[in-house]
Amino acid sequence: MDNRSLLPNEKICMSIVEAAEYSSIGHNKLRGIIAENPDLDFILHKGKQILIKRSQFEQWIETINYI
Repeated sequence: MDNRSLLPNEKICMSIVEAAEYSSIGHNKLRGIIAENPDLDFILHKGKQILIKRSQFEQWIETINYI
């Protein structure tokens, strides 16, 4: 199965753009959060590419009240 045909909620990892669309957080805002907090557990580095681990990202969103 082609990974590009999966919906974001069906993927284990998402690109920053997909995670931004999935969460309604702007991709520039999400990039800023990642830059300021490089040790967040939902970040996965794949070479120069940053991927977002969906389940950890969802858990992180559940814990915050303000972005």
